[in-house]
Amino acid sequence: MELFMSAGQYPTRRDPRRVIMGLAVIVTVTVAAYTVWVWPRGPANKLIVYTYDSFMAWGDDPLTIDSRVFGPFMQQYDVEIEIVRLQTDANGVIARLITELERPVADVVIGIDNVLILQEPSQSVLEPYTPSNINLVNDSLIASLDPEHYVTPFDFGLVSLIYSMAKINATTHPEVANLTFSNLGTTEMASSLVTEDPHLSSTGLAFLLTEIAVYEKLLGQDWRQWWSQVHGYVDVLPGWTDAWQVWSTEATKWFLVSYGTDPAYSYYSTNSTPDAAVAPVYNAGSHYAWMQVEGIGLVKNGPNPTLAKAFIDYCLTSSVQSYVALNQWMFPVNNEVTLPTAYSYALQAEDVNILNALLPRSEIAANLTLWLDEWDIIFSS
Repeated sequence: MELFMSAGQYPTRRDPRRVIMGLAVIVTVTVAAYTVWVWPRGPANKLIVYTYDSFMAWGDDPLTIDSRVFGPFMQQYDVEIEIVRLQTDANGVIARLITELERPVADVVIGIDNVLILQEPSQSVLEPYTPSNINLVNDSLIASLDPEHYVTPFDFGLVSLIYSMAKINATTHPEVANLTFSNLGTTEMASSLVTEDPHLSSTGLAFLLTEIAVYEKLLGQDWRQWWSQVHGYVDVLPGWTDAWQVWSTEATKWFLVSYGTDPAYSYYSTNSTPDAAVAPVYNAGSHYAWMQVEGIGLVKNGPNPTLAKAFIDYCLTSSVQSYVALNQWMFPVNNEVTLPTAYSYALQAEDVNILNALLPRSEIAANLTLWLDEWDIIFSS
């Protein structure tokens, strides 16, 4: 990661949620053992965690992050932890668990979000578990992710539009202060928008759900109207990395579907006022954003369920959660963790109305496949 850049530049960021099939990258972390709890040797003395490829990989020293974050747990339980970073997104992680359903390898999985958990394959590979310290997590995050506790919140973030103030600002385009989908529907604005494929990127899927919630629930209009209007102009890239690259290098691309923490990331990486700003969707006097909640879950019939449950509990403590903000660039779910100074530039949940409340989990589960099919029809026309 480049830490010194000219104004307006950003360090390269990778999308942990883009589907890239490949071999697993396994990072094994071992800590010299001294025991508080004594666990049997052999398979019972090893915990395997599946996650996506860039889990905790956006900090200052990703090569040592696992030992720093999980070292205390390994010492306490005299256990080896193997973080298996699969070269895929959370959908691919679930696919891997399904192939191993008859003989599970992993004990814990991290990264299943509040849309993916609604799909039956996710629940089929998980065992419900309520952590003993679940009180550390806000009830609203639990309700947004999974009230049945197949997964427990690990981190969360707000998906929103960001823009480069070097390209566009409230002086040149006053509408950016209160940006509506109607604004984005003009040829000029639509041509400047870069988003991600909702089939391949959870960021792109969150934007699709954002538009559906605004049109169907707030405006009372057919959500397909806006996409039909802009599909010939907006750039849709396979994943977040591709979208960021286009947005950051092409002068005519002003808006990017990304995360509300991007200005904080820019400030932290450049040690200067960020060039990027957030433009949450506006309607009738209020701003809105979609909340993505990523969870941690217990693999069904995993090798070491007792140890896995202890690990899930540990991941809710400040020993882990204090690392989330500057390594995941998502918000920690532990409500006792103090956010770093850089997060004063991030979009906060209290700054917006959360669109998830307008689209019940049951409605998303029942309609997601249809919505994606209809989106495909629009873009194939």
